[in-house]
Amino acid sequence: MIDFGVLTAFRKRLMGDEQLQLDGFDQKIHTSLPHGASFPYVVIELEEIWTSVRLGAETGYAKLKLKASTFSETVASRESLKIAEKIRVVMDGQIIDVSNGKRAMIRLSGSVIDMPSTTKPLMVQQYFEVLVRG
Repeated sequence: MIDFGVLTAFRKRLMGDEQLQLDGFDQKIHTSLPHGASFPYVVIELEEIWTSVRLGAETGYAKLKLKASTFSETVASRESLKIAEKIRVVMDGQIIDVSNGKRAMIRLSGSVIDMPSTTKPLMVQQYFEVLVRG
C-alpha cells in the first residue's frame, strides 16, 4: 500500500535527521496518536489520497496529502513552532524513496497554528503534498 509506504518513509526521514536526533526528538515522531507519550511529540497522518488513472513513466502514480501535527505541553512555550520549523526544513522539497522503487516528492502546502489558551497548548499542523512517481 503506497500510503503506508509514504508515511513510513516520511517518518524515517525525520527520524534520521541529525538535528532532531541531537535534540532527542527523533523518537517522538508517530504515525498514530500515542497513548501515554510524553510531550512534545509529532503525529503524522494521511489526510487525502488520489490515484492516477493514466499509467506511464511520465505520469504521477499517486498524490497524497499528509498532516504533521506538533503537540507540546506548555501553554506559553513556542516549542511547537520550533519543532514545526525543523520539520519544514527537513522535509520541504525532498525526494524520498518509497516501496517498490517508487519515489515521492514532498512539498509543504500550508500550516495552521492553533493559538494557545488556558486549557490547551500551542499546536502546529503542517500540510504536505506528496507526489509519488514510479
